[in-house]
Amino acid sequence: MIAEQIHELIKVYIADKDLFLVDLKVTPGKITVLVDKPAGITIDECVLLNRYLYKEMESSGVFENKEFEVGSPGMDQPLKVIGQYKRRIGRPVKIILNDGKQHNGILVDANEQELQLLETIKEKIGGKKVEKQLTTTLPMQNIKETKLEFK
Repeated sequence: MIAEQIHELIKVYIADKDLFLVDLKVTPGKITVLVDKPAGITIDECVLLNRYLYKEMESSGVFENKEFEVGSPGMDQPLKVIGQYKRRIGRPVKIILNDGKQHNGILVDANEQELQLLETIKEKIGGKKVEKQLTTTLPMQNIKETKLEFK
């Protein structure tokens, strides 16, 4: 019930802003709200959302026995929502499919249904290894996890 209340308040808050909700976790001891935006969220924006939620929920007493945190998802965390994918277009990613297959490449495009990945494939042609680039389309429903790759 607390999660639904907070989720509704976040929807109202971000409706006229360039922010999107990545995750909302409510555990017995902590409430964590993760938000982002296409250009990257600032600490000040997180603080403003934190203050808004605290003010709106203060009378419920929910924060008396729970730690409360508003932040952005870490760079090492899997991508969860389409806004994160769109923000990472042009970046190298590692994708693990539901069947366990792995794809590595540059994220070219993404929408709610699928993403395009530019992969570098090594093939043997005439006894020589040749690299060629291939654009692969992966349905979102087949993706188990997507993470940014850091070189």
